[in-house]
Amino acid sequence: FGGTALRGSVARLLAMAKHGLDSPINEKAAGIVRKGSGYGGVWTAKDDFESRRRRTKWCQPESVAHLKRKVEPPPRLYVDNRTIIREVVNVCDLQRGDHCMIAINLVRCVSPTLDYLVSILGSLEVIYFYHHFIMVDDVAYVDEQGIPRTESGGLAELVEYANTVPEALMEVRIQSLGSWRRWPMAAARFLLDKSRCQRSALADYGDTKHLYRVVEHVTSEDRQRIVEQAFHLVNNPKTYNVLWNNCEHVTNHISRGHFTSPSMHFGVWGICRAVLCMLGLVCLHALGGACYDRFCVSRPLSALIVYHLFATLPVILQALISFAMVSHTVWKQRAQALISHDDCYHLIGKEFGRLVVVGGGAATAIFFMPEMAWRSRQYVLTGALVLVVYLMSDVIYNFLAHAVMRGVLIPVWGKVWLIGSEDRVNLVMEEVADKSEEPVEKKRPRGPRHRRGKGKPAHRVATDAAPM
Repeated sequence: FGGTALRGSVARLLAMAKHGLDSPINEKAAGIVRKGSGYGGVWTAKDDFESRRRRTKWCQPESVAHLKRKVEPPPRLYVDNRTIIREVVNVCDLQRGDHCMIAINLVRCVSPTLDYLVSILGSLEVIYFYHHFIMVDDVAYVDEQGIPRTESGGLAELVEYANTVPEALMEVRIQSLGSWRRWPMAAARFLLDKSRCQRSALADYGDTKHLYRVVEHVTSEDRQRIVEQAFHLVNNPKTYNVLWNNCEHVTNHISRGHFTSPSMHFGVWGICRAVLCMLGLVCLHALGGACYDRFCVSRPLSALIVYHLFATLPVILQALISFAMVSHTVWKQRAQALISHDDCYHLIGKEFGRLVVVGGGAATAIFFMPEMAWRSRQYVLTGALVLVVYLMSDVIYNFLAHAVMRGVLIPVWGKVWLIGSEDRVNLVMEEVADKSEEPVEKKRPRGPRHRRGKGKPAHRVATDAAPM
């Protein structure tokens, strides 16, 4: 036993001498267990990046050839059809007071690959719910590990209501005092307040490449007020509740003064529409099915009317009202110079296509579903299709739209939906020129594109916030 322990100690010393103590492999070989910066000492993604174990997704070396093909992603509509968001292509564009979001990830920090996959699904608009937070620091540059930092070199931070799976398990473990018998009660207390209002490093989202920012007019005074309210919330937190006090409620209250969660409204309306469809199906089966069991010659007109009233009409009204709200929002944002002329027509064209393809296609499928049910006698299958056909149509439309945009239009024409902005093209070409003059490996960005000047007008900042 003594000889084995001695050989193990010698091996650890040789590993440390060869590669250095900070090497992740040698830490494991040396038997060193470091505590992370998460709750209860949980090791987080930021700890991985700071210990140089891996780099963030924002630390991708870009060649000049890639930059020449680069086109900024167009804006998109949020689920409330009243807010426009854009993808943040360069994290150095983020400023204090920005209202940001990422695709919601219920298993964040379980696996970097899984986090990146969820981020990609969010960029394809197949995830409808988002996690919201407020930036409280300006991002001045990104270091060699891809960590966003401030002008002084500190970590760029944000304020959020958040938790991760490893931290949640640690919290329940601490509350249960390590006893399995106390786990049920500790888990119940945790579920009543499962997220904490805290200051976090933006680097914690380094595995989530796709960030989004709300397109809005924000003055320097507004940014100062937003940051002060965010700090006040951290010092005086309220109990988290997914329905009444979630991250979106708090972020909207701080940035806009409205304590609301459009995601919850979107989810509630989806449930209500599903309930109406089920009522229509029940009436259709109760009236039509019973009649056909008695070999009725004429079709049950009353059953069809009730079915279309509860199943088809809500889908048509949702499609029409959504497009009307989108049109009003887009033209309003265009009048305020928050989006460009091309972005305006891109959004109008995209949402009109959604009205025709998704709304019209789903309504048509639901309209002819009774005929399919009566001929096939597959009432359960047709009923399930009625419930999910609108959502499935919307997901397929989003996926195909991004496939065409990213796989055909941008690579071939360098434009989005055959519409391109001269200003955007010139901006990309200027970035290409800058990149060609300095080494690609240099991570500290320079120039007005990457480093914000204090005297830059606020309305220009809100417009440039536009990456998606």
